[in-house]
Amino acid sequence: MTTDEQMPAAPARPAFLTQYAPTRFRRAITPFSRVPVTARMGESWHVAAERAGSRRVLVDRPADIDLDGPTDRSYAEWAAMVDQAAGWLREAGVRPWDRVAILKANHLDVALLGCAAARLGAIPAMLAWTHSPEVARALLSRLEKPFLVTDRTQLTACRLDAATCATLTARTISIDASEGRPDVVALDDLRGAAAAPVQLRAAEEPMVITHTSGTTGIPKLVMHSAQTIHSLALVEAERWPLLALRAADTMAYCDPFCHQRMATALAAMATATPRMLMLSQPQSPRLKQLLLDNPPTVVETLPNIYLAWEGLARDDTRPFHNVRVYINSFDAIHTRTIRTFLDATDRRLPIWVQSWSQSEAGAIVIRPYLRSSVRRRGHRPAPTQLLGWPVPFLSRIRAVDPDTGAKVPRGHLGLIEIAQPGRSLAYVGEQERHDLKRDGWWWNTGDLGVINRFGAVRLVDREIDRIPGASALELEDVLLDRLPRTTEVVILAVDGMPPVPVISTANNDPLEDAEWATAVADLPPLAKPVHLSWADFPRTATWKIRRIALREQLFSGTSAIGAGRWT
Repeated sequence: MTTDEQMPAAPARPAFLTQYAPTRFRRAITPFSRVPVTARMGESWHVAAERAGSRRVLVDRPADIDLDGPTDRSYAEWAAMVDQAAGWLREAGVRPWDRVAILKANHLDVALLGCAAARLGAIPAMLAWTHSPEVARALLSRLEKPFLVTDRTQLTACRLDAATCATLTARTISIDASEGRPDVVALDDLRGAAAAPVQLRAAEEPMVITHTSGTTGIPKLVMHSAQTIHSLALVEAERWPLLALRAADTMAYCDPFCHQRMATALAAMATATPRMLMLSQPQSPRLKQLLLDNPPTVVETLPNIYLAWEGLARDDTRPFHNVRVYINSFDAIHTRTIRTFLDATDRRLPIWVQSWSQSEAGAIVIRPYLRSSVRRRGHRPAPTQLLGWPVPFLSRIRAVDPDTGAKVPRGHLGLIEIAQPGRSLAYVGEQERHDLKRDGWWWNTGDLGVINRFGAVRLVDREIDRIPGASALELEDVLLDRLPRTTEVVILAVDGMPPVPVISTANNDPLEDAEWATAVADLPPLAKPVHLSWADFPRTATWKIRRIALREQLFSGTSAIGAGRWT
């Protein structure tokens, strides 16, 4: 390691930081709270290794940056890989304040590379592996010539030829072979590099860039600091009764490793040091055996991955038999899905935790469910529409009129706004969009909802997906519950038409007309359902349905009803 005397002086604070709004920092929820031991990505694995160095972290396939390496490593061994990767990046020319775009197949090593960049004092920008060429190029352009770490698949899929890379990147590194591309540095040529000096960014300075899901177009690049991630991770680290993550847990984690959720998850992991099963391929044929060999006590994944796993939850082998807590973040979950998974565990009192969250603001509201919470089938309103309450002592919430911005009384529909510590610093390259969504400490979520007299939020729809006099979320939940053979239901708002149900079913078997008529008998008028194969739904890396793309796919030239001003 380079000594302090040999270490170069840190560069001056860049001028571009002046555009970023300050963010509120909270050290603890209460004086008695467990707080994150670190929120710095560059040291998260090393702190975990100091606290529980031999505890295991398993992955479902070898790391792309170490294909011959094991899938079962200790915290200490993963920390050593971060050190190696930091050496590779420094050898490639990465220095403090550089931006490092990571655009490769989903795997834990996306986060490892991000931690390595942060360890150098650079700012990792972790991008999804599902982007079209137009989106990938737009994001790289906003990053203003970053270093790019990628793979052959992405170079081809995103049409990143030599001329494009020369225009958009400072240097391009491929983690696999780069034959025929003299402009691309092969990762193999960087292996064996000397250890790099550790130069973590100050707590209030930019630390990581991720992006929103991109359901409505090109995603927004969201910038966070260690301070903001610390504030967001307070919820993860807290010792909630019955729910708190413990060192004795085995946690199965299957969120995209490029997402902001990973930064807070690393803080929680370093704090609680559970045994981890990090899953990169939710439809892997190895998934069931991995769960059987490593029975999880805590499971976290995306709402639509849970939906796709319902068949696995009903499997006679009962791979979820030992789960005590299920967690879903990002969006509302379907009632049928909660019921299915709570029935899949042998625990006497399993708990489901629904967290409605956003990349910019973390967990907005939280609600636990028991088996009794989801006992009724096909009920209106869907119980899962009541998303829950802001975190006590931490957050405030209000609803405002979409047209005037004036606060609306409880019980009335409005745009939901949240005020809590940890909000993002900026949208990189689109600061005006970030400014449009904030009013002092209040943050406009872009979602329509109703706050009831007890302070709980009932989510109605994204503003751009609004349906006059109804809720797509409610109708989707009810139809999934009443039609057990459906594997996806999306209600599209189409200007000039009744709401259009788009469905997929197990084995693509069609629904009977009488079956459909019974299911919709007491619902608002709907158009005739459109039957698609499950694979034909356009999705983001977070498995959300890209509703605008689906609307264009089915009804080219039509538009939504909402304004979309806050998306």
